[in-house]
Amino acid sequence: MTDKIITFRSYDGYGLEGTLISAEKEKGALLFVHGITSSRDELGFHSDYARYLGNNGISTLRFDYRYHGVNETSLENLTLCGILNDIEAAFNALKNNVNNKIKSYFIVGTSFGGGLSAFWADYFKRKEVKKVILNAPVINYENDVLERNDLIENNIIVSKAQNELLQNGYIDSSTIHFGRGLLNELKYINGIKSIESLGNKVVIFHGDCDEDVPLASSKMYKTKKTELRIIKGVGHGFGIDIDEDLTHPETKKIHNAIYKEALKIILKEI
Repeated sequence: MTDKIITFRSYDGYGLEGTLISAEKEKGALLFVHGITSSRDELGFHSDYARYLGNNGISTLRFDYRYHGVNETSLENLTLCGILNDIEAAFNALKNNVNNKIKSYFIVGTSFGGGLSAFWADYFKRKEVKKVILNAPVINYENDVLERNDLIENNIIVSKAQNELLQNGYIDSSTIHFGRGLLNELKYINGIKSIESLGNKVVIFHGDCDEDVPLASSKMYKTKKTELRIIKGVGHGFGIDIDEDLTHPETKKIHNAIYKEALKIILKEI
């Protein structure tokens, strides 16, 4: 197993960087998509995940999408379409760096990257993607950014937020600055219809103590074909209480259990 840093460009020329782990005996390949204000490693959840899969024959690419990680800047210019283009570019970079005989691909989307991963797989009709694995996913972006923070009423952003947007060029939602471009996408881009369209390709892992993205969201938007695996006693990063940096041995034990279950899911499709 080897790992290296690769660089590539998104649709609009935005420069991206990722970490590619190449398995010695490649059976398949997988792309990781992180959450908002996070990075490719997801506090170790994705980086450990990638190494576990690499040791079991699955090559992976985890990358920082725009305005995150190595390109971390303010998020006012972030858009959902920009992230989707970054996912597409990263997937093509993954395909270009694995054996061309690989036929089975997978994607893992976490938190804010969850619904977008499903949307991407559905919109781009990526039939080679056998499973879409979502971790505590944001599925309804309008709800996540606006509704749950009382920033929308009667199908329009509330006056206070309108004024903030006019004065600052962004609104503050859950301490994150969202600009006008992303706000105008919220009504049209989400993972709701994509999860329905993808059917049994979708597997969701979600903690029952998640306060950032409540389990109720996954329960609401899953379909009869969606597999929902509820992880008891954990929050948003699948960590135990008070373990915000996801370093506690008990948290790592829970993560490893998720990796093992995900690998079983993946190997069934190869």
